[in-house]
Amino acid sequence: MQHPLLSGVDEHTIDPKGRVTLPARYREYFQHGADLVWFPEREPCISVFHPDAWREYDAKNIEPLNTFEDTDAEWRLREIYENRYFVEPDRQGRLLLPAQLVKDLGLSGKARIMGVRTHLEIWDPGTYEERKAERRSKNG
Repeated sequence: MQHPLLSGVDEHTIDPKGRVTLPARYREYFQHGADLVWFPEREPCISVFHPDAWREYDAKNIEPLNTFEDTDAEWRLREIYENRYFVEPDRQGRLLLPAQLVKDLGLSGKARIMGVRTHLEIWDPGTYEERKAERRSKNG
């Protein structure tokens, strides 16, 4: 399957039930579901993959981990898969964010949804601005 290049930024509200609306331009692409993943060792956001894109990412980046000989890799695998959820958008194009991820990432009220080439990212806007400022000051 040919995947679109995901880009741009949108701000949406997270409703009281923990749902966030996908940007309209991506609703058709994700109409049959999405893999929501939080990579705890990377950034405090939820990555949203099309199921085919997730399988490609998994095959390239996760499957090669040698968990038999490397306990760090085994724990990384556990962390990734305990924080992975498959969800299907409702008729309005909303994704129900898993309550545990919402809690762990401190998501409430607003969400910044960003296209990052192969996937979307859902950020708390304040957390994103903090991380962006940290990167800028670090890289001078």
